[in-house]
Amino acid sequence: MKKLIFFISLFLLTLMGCERNYERTIWINPDVECCGVKDPINNLEWLKEWCEDSYFNEELILDAKIYGEFIFLYQNKITLEEFIVIKRKYHYPTAFYIINYCSGERLALGNYSDIDDNLFESEQEINKMQYISEPECDICADFFNTHILIDTIAYVCTDKFLN
Repeated sequence: MKKLIFFISLFLLTLMGCERNYERTIWINPDVECCGVKDPINNLEWLKEWCEDSYFNEELILDAKIYGEFIFLYQNKITLEEFIVIKRKYHYPTAFYIINYCSGERLALGNYSDIDDNLFESEQEINKMQYISEPECDICADFFNTHILIDTIAYVCTDKFLN
């Protein structure tokens, strides 16, 4: 019996000590045109630099909290001004957004969720959001009401998002 307990303990310790290496899928839309250029991932210097420091860089280890990063093209419904919106999706009911002008200047950033907290099945799921330390996005609700999604520029997803 002592041997069985030893082997079970050893097995559990091994499982807890293993760090999962998530596979990633990177997709870049070379045909998208925005901000006066085609293929903005490679032709907008600020966006290219951002991608090198993000999970688009395959040398970076993926954070277990992250499902993926998405880069979208949004357009103002009235003025037709274009914006590049970066979305980092967690496995929590919120996402982290960075809203940029074409110049790379940041309009806003922070967590935003359009999901009603009352829809969560348990308080434990709501409490998971406490692990995300970024501030709330104050203007995201207004932005997404006055702008329309035009295209997906690129995304990187972990295998747990795709499954």
